[in-house]
Amino acid sequence: MSKHIVFAVPPAHGHVNPTLPLVEELVARGHRITYLTGADRMPAVAAIGATPMETPWVAPPRPNGDVKFSMERFAGMMALMREQAEQVLPALVAHFQQDRPDLICYDNFAAIGPMLAGRLDVPLVALMPSMAFNEHYSMRDAMVRGGVSASEELDSGMAAFAESQAAFRTSLGIDEAALNLVFVPREFQIAGDSFDGRYRFLGPSVGSRANAQGWQPPADGSPVLFISLGTAFNQRPDFFDQCIEAFGDSRWHVVMSVGDKVELPEAPANFEVAPHFPQPAVLADTTVFLSHTGMNSTLESLYYGVPLVSVPQMFEQTVNGQRAVELGMGRQLDPGALTAQLLRDTVEEVATDPVIRANVTKFGEQLRAVDGPAIGADALEELLGS
Repeated sequence: MSKHIVFAVPPAHGHVNPTLPLVEELVARGHRITYLTGADRMPAVAAIGATPMETPWVAPPRPNGDVKFSMERFAGMMALMREQAEQVLPALVAHFQQDRPDLICYDNFAAIGPMLAGRLDVPLVALMPSMAFNEHYSMRDAMVRGGVSASEELDSGMAAFAESQAAFRTSLGIDEAALNLVFVPREFQIAGDSFDGRYRFLGPSVGSRANAQGWQPPADGSPVLFISLGTAFNQRPDFFDQCIEAFGDSRWHVVMSVGDKVELPEAPANFEVAPHFPQPAVLADTTVFLSHTGMNSTLESLYYGVPLVSVPQMFEQTVNGQRAVELGMGRQLDPGALTAQLLRDTVEEVATDPVIRANVTKFGEQLRAVDGPAIGADALEELLGS
């Protein structure tokens, strides 16, 4: 039986893209999807058969190469998200009272999800594009692994944040989400075996994004080095200049995505430089990915069997890059100690290491063998009793 399911996801590539194959699967099964997100991600949502609904999102200021983290910054960001949600809540409640959903699936940075679920009294499902947390692996653990200093200040900040989250849910009259869909494979999740049946690990999927056109591999068969710092932490002209110094006129065909905030640098003939590239299309023919290791980029790289050289820009990305190193699928560099020579040597090491190549090839095969969208859709249908 067809159900009406609402997705609420902030308009960031790393949050929206992991959900799209699941939405495609739900639409193919005959369910009706209303997808709340920002204006710039609405075309991608509409293209897969969901109904996009614009929700104003004012993102906090983007850091410019700043890997430091503070609880004040994080708490301020979450408070801003709630303020935005409160502003649009009355109109959305009025809308969905006339077009009632059976289920709301929400990203943890989309406070409007729990707010709507509480007001409409419908089940709530959490969407997790990054590492999940429980009593065995916490946000604090992730911060410390990512380079945030353990301290009384951190512990008191985390306690205050947890109290704030609990008070937020109590004010809405809701409990924890009935189900958690994690777009990370259990094998990559830290303490993965400690999560119970409330968590379904779907792993990465690419869906119709795999068919995106607009890029072709080099005609001469040169090995491809893909370079990207993602979409949120890419204001690093110094880094891109180092990459040009490191790989200019080398054996590599370099595809370098610099975002829309950096002036396109003049690059050697073996470089393709643009604000953005269709990432799955490039990764399908890439030898090494020099990446910030945001979770979406990390898992898409591993999905295609591409080893990583991690240059993280914030603590979560450091954790992702470390995890790839722990599993023998890449190397990680200190972003504050880069040189052109170090970049060149590390990329060559990763490209020619047979152990890394074997590990990432096997892991990619495992990821591609799992039908994550079907697992997620089955779990939602089970919850809905359909």
